[in-house]
Amino acid sequence: IAKDGTNGDGGNGDSVSSTNPPLPSAPLEYLLPAARVGVYIYQTLALAEDLSLLLSNKNNNGEEGDTNKIKTSQQKKEATIEKLNNLLSSSTKPSFITPNDPTVTRGDPYTLPPLVGELSAAKRKQIERKQRSIEVGLTPQLFEVGELMGERRSWNRLVKAEKAREDASEVRRAMNIYTTNLNFNPNKYVYSGSKEEKSKMIREDKLPSTTTVIRSDLDARDLYRNAVQTSLEDSCAEFVYLEKVGFVVDDDEGGGGSSVDDLVGLLRDARVAIDKWFSFIPEEDIRAALEVVRREQAS
Repeated sequence: IAKDGTNGDGGNGDSVSSTNPPLPSAPLEYLLPAARVGVYIYQTLALAEDLSLLLSNKNNNGEEGDTNKIKTSQQKKEATIEKLNNLLSSSTKPSFITPNDPTVTRGDPYTLPPLVGELSAAKRKQIERKQRSIEVGLTPQLFEVGELMGERRSWNRLVKAEKAREDASEVRRAMNIYTTNLNFNPNKYVYSGSKEEKSKMIREDKLPSTTTVIRSDLDARDLYRNAVQTSLEDSCAEFVYLEKVGFVVDDDEGGGGSSVDDLVGLLRDARVAIDKWFSFIPEEDIRAALEVVRREQAS
C-alpha cells in the first residue's frame, strides 16, 4: 500500500517502511462527492431490503389476514417504491456533485511543453539510473525522448477517454474528484510483507519502486470505483424492469417474473465496493465526510 513512510532503503532511491503511517489523503472537500455516493448506496439498499421484506410478507400471507393490516402493508409498499423511484429513476436521481465542489485534477505528468517536457524527463531518468548504477547503453538513450513523446500522446488519449466516461457517469466523476487530488509521498511507502520477505527482495533488487506502488494503489481504487459504477447502473436498470412487471416476486412454485432480491443483491455489491474504496482512506476522514453529507440532507 502506498503510504507516507520512513526508515529503510530499498536500494532504488526509495525509502521503505514497515510501520503504519497515515494513508494518502486529500482535503475533506474533495471527499464529499464520493461520500454522497456512499450515503446514497446505504440508503437505497435499506429501502430495497424493506421492499423485499414487504413483498415477501405479502407473498407468504396471500390475500388473507386483517383488512387494515393489508391496507397498511400496501401503503408501506407504495411509499417505499416511491422513495426508491426517487433514488433510482434517471429523472429524479439525486446529484452527487454541487457547484461549490472541487473538480477532477488530472494534469500533464510532464508539466512542461511538448519536447521540452520529454527532454527534462529523459534527463531525470538518466540521473536516476546513474544513482542506481544501471547501464542501458547509448542506443536506448537516443530513442528515449521519442518513446516519452509517444507516452505523452497515449496519456492525452487516456485523459480524453476518461473525461468522456466521467461526463457519462456522475458516480465515476464524484469518486475521481478525490482520487485525482490525492497527496502521495513520491519517495516513501510502506511495505506490508514480513521482514524476511522484505530483506530477500532488497537482496535480489526486486523491491518495487514508489512509482510502481502508487500506480498499484490507484489501480485498486479504480477497480472498486468501476464496481460501484457498474452495480449502481445495473440497479437502476433492474428497478426499471421491476416497475414494468409490477414487482412480482418469485415463489417456489415458479410464479412471478422477477425478484426484488436481485435488486437487493446488486445494491449489496455496490455497498461492498464502496466500502472497499473507502478502506483506502483514513477512517476519521470518512466519518467526517459522511457526517457532513447527513447534515446536508437534514438541512
